[in-house]
Amino acid sequence: MNGKAVPTIETLVRTRLPTAHGEFQLHYFSNPVDDKEHVALVKADVAGKTNVPVRVHSECLTGDVFGSRRCDCGKQLDLSLQLIEQAGFGILIYLRQEGRGIGLLKKLQAYNLQDQGLDTVEANIRLGHLPDERDYTQAALILRELGVSSIELITNNPDKISGLEAMGITVEKRVPIESVYHHENVGYLKSKAEKLRHLLSFDQQNTAVPVPEDLQFMQPFIDRLDKLHRSKDRPPFFTLSYAQSIDGSISLNAESSLPLSGSASLKLTHLLRAHHDALLIGINTTLVDNPRLNVRHVEGDDPQPVILDCLLRFPEDAKMLGASTKLPIIVATKQAPADKQRRLEAKGIRVYRVEQSSDGHIDLAALRKLLTELGIKTVMVEGGAEVINAFLLEDMVDYCVITIAPKIIGGLRAVEKPCRPMLELKDCRYHPLGGDLILYGALHDHDD
Repeated sequence: MNGKAVPTIETLVRTRLPTAHGEFQLHYFSNPVDDKEHVALVKADVAGKTNVPVRVHSECLTGDVFGSRRCDCGKQLDLSLQLIEQAGFGILIYLRQEGRGIGLLKKLQAYNLQDQGLDTVEANIRLGHLPDERDYTQAALILRELGVSSIELITNNPDKISGLEAMGITVEKRVPIESVYHHENVGYLKSKAEKLRHLLSFDQQNTAVPVPEDLQFMQPFIDRLDKLHRSKDRPPFFTLSYAQSIDGSISLNAESSLPLSGSASLKLTHLLRAHHDALLIGINTTLVDNPRLNVRHVEGDDPQPVILDCLLRFPEDAKMLGASTKLPIIVATKQAPADKQRRLEAKGIRVYRVEQSSDGHIDLAALRKLLTELGIKTVMVEGGAEVINAFLLEDMVDYCVITIAPKIIGGLRAVEKPCRPMLELKDCRYHPLGGDLILYGALHDHDD
């Protein structure tokens, strides 16, 4: 504080604040330091307690309110409140330090500079500011006012730790808070790691985003997928996931698309997508459904689309080319036309040719070898019927998550050919979700 006496603050208003993450007490403080309206959300009685979970969160209008994908601020805010709620006590301090202390106007100007090629640090400097102008004096004063001096700090920023410790707050432990990386924010986050010393690993598969409460029954399988993502020297793990009617139909016929899943089941599908490296479908599904193959209904990174397309019939205006953050990988056979391959590759699409099976389709053993070479460790297989049948007949499915909708259709069945020997799910479970029934279990035992 440059030799000046440390000011004190006091709570002027305290009110109950129910939120999507739980109920908190919102504290509004007097502020003799900078006249800004800093607040704190407090869970339970924290006065005098040790190892109190604390998040010191700097205001980010674009991320916290509007859900900007340029940064991870809004997701960190949500995750912090969830972590505090799960702990049963804690504090989220909300400091009005927009744009790492440079204000909203300058932050938006910095956004334009970033779009011109500067990183987040370079943009601040170009505008005549320091890379980070935040101060954590107010956070320490708020903790003192709340009677807290021993905390577990939810942060990736070592400057927050040193700033609070310099004010007499004991940081017993740092709790990492890594959100999802995607093409809009990964450059920003890497600049923070490289130039601002933020402690980010960039080695996760969406594990920082909690599984929604209504999908918690899938948490053990999600944990398994994330463990597989970190494994080495193993072939891909294949999850078969699709929706069918009570009578086993997935559509009216091979030429039509028929939505079956309810909204809750669709959210589950997108959660599973977010936790797989790749999402695989056949060319018939691509042509009939024209799917986007991205993650929209939960937070998470898009999986790598993989299209099985023997003769390269892939449409050059497919929705997924603009909807997914990743261009598809197309697996064809040697019979595919070379000129179509050149056009697709000119768009940045990767095309690989593998051997064909005796029935003229993609040889799945060759496909597995290719995916292993590409470093893809978990694959979600969504269909259509030919692909589902092929994977089951070759006994290549490791795990099943099947949505059964309460409908009778009498249409195209997911499985038409008999499996010999018969396949049986191990530890098969059932979970009602919305109006649907989720059936899930392993077809193979693995030592992950």
